[in-house]
Amino acid sequence: MAKALLSDKKKFLSTALVVGEIVLIACLLTISLIAMFATEIEPTVTGFMKFILWLQNNTPWMFILIVLPLIVLFLLNVYFLVKALYGDKAKKAAVLSREELLEEAKRQAREEVLKEMEEAKKKEGTK
Repeated sequence: MAKALLSDKKKFLSTALVVGEIVLIACLLTISLIAMFATEIEPTVTGFMKFILWLQNNTPWMFILIVLPLIVLFLLNVYFLVKALYGDKAKKAAVLSREELLEEAKRQAREEVLKEMEEAKKKEGTK
């Protein structure tokens, strides 16, 4: 029961993080596109467009606040992809090695049983 509850929490957390990442990427891309294509912004604007004007005038901050997080999220997703692909291969290798070990143990057990049966027949034959 505790493992199932923990598993449910992990699934919820994972889903929440993925949804949060998608929302963050969508917001950052929207802001960056507005900042790139909004060319006629009057200096007397207020609110969100004032922030866009500030981003257009301060390109290092545009990079730090918009572009850098997108790059970090991209690299993080590439890392998770490689980790998932490599993890599947490692699990397959571990499963195969377990199966091979099991087959080897069965083979050795058969050999021992056959050897004991032959020894028992020899003892019966000599009596």
